[in-house]
Amino acid sequence: MEHTALAPHLGSSSRPVHVRRADLKRNARLKLTFALFRFCLYGMVGLSSEIFFYNLVRIARHVPLLEALFRFQWRVDDRLPLNDIWDTPIIAAYGQCSLWMFLVYSVACFYFVEAIYRRTFRQHTLLRAVLYGHAILLFEGVSGLFLEKLTGYRIWYYADSGAILWQMTSLYILPIWMVTGLLAEFIYRELMDPDLVAALESPLPATPEETEASLQLMQ
Repeated sequence: MEHTALAPHLGSSSRPVHVRRADLKRNARLKLTFALFRFCLYGMVGLSSEIFFYNLVRIARHVPLLEALFRFQWRVDDRLPLNDIWDTPIIAAYGQCSLWMFLVYSVACFYFVEAIYRRTFRQHTLLRAVLYGHAILLFEGVSGLFLEKLTGYRIWYYADSGAILWQMTSLYILPIWMVTGLLAEFIYRELMDPDLVAALESPLPATPEETEASLQLMQ
C-alpha cells in the first residue's frame, strides 16, 4: 500500500509523491537502531568513565579545596576483595567496574537525562543540572537495591555520613551526578545534530560508485 502526498514544486503545479509502507517501516527501524546506538554508547562511556573516576577520586583527595567534592566513601560489598583499590598507587592508574554498570548508566542517561533535556532545554543550565543530579541520585539508590536483591551482593554502597536510600547513594556525590548529567546532555545534543541524524537515517551505499562518493565526503 502507498500514501499519496503533495510535494512542493517551483511552478504552480504540484506532483503526487508516493510513500511506500516499506519506507515507513524502514524509518521506524532506523529510529529504533539510533535509539539502541545511543543506549549502548551511554553504557560504554559509563563503563570507561567509572574506571577513570576511581583514579580521579584518588588524585582529587590529595588536592586542597577539590577534596571537598570527593568526601563520599564509595565502596563495594565487603565480601568481595575489591575495596583495596583505594590503596593502590596513583601511578598505577588502576580502576574497576562491574558489567552491571553498563545497564545502570545506559538507563540513567537514555530514560532520565534525555527525557529531562527534551522537557527543559529552554531552561537555565543550572536548573537542568540540578534535575539531572537528583534524578540520577534517586535512580542510583533504587537500582543499587535492585541489583543487591538480584545478585545477593551490594555492587556498590556508601559508607559516609551522607549515605541515603539503603546506603546505595550519598548526598555528597550529588555535585558529581549533576556534572555527569550535563556531560550526558552534551553527548545527546551532539548526536541529535540535524546533519548527523540525516546521515544516520539515509540509505546505505548500494553501489561501488555510491561507496566511493561517501568515502570522498568522509575524507
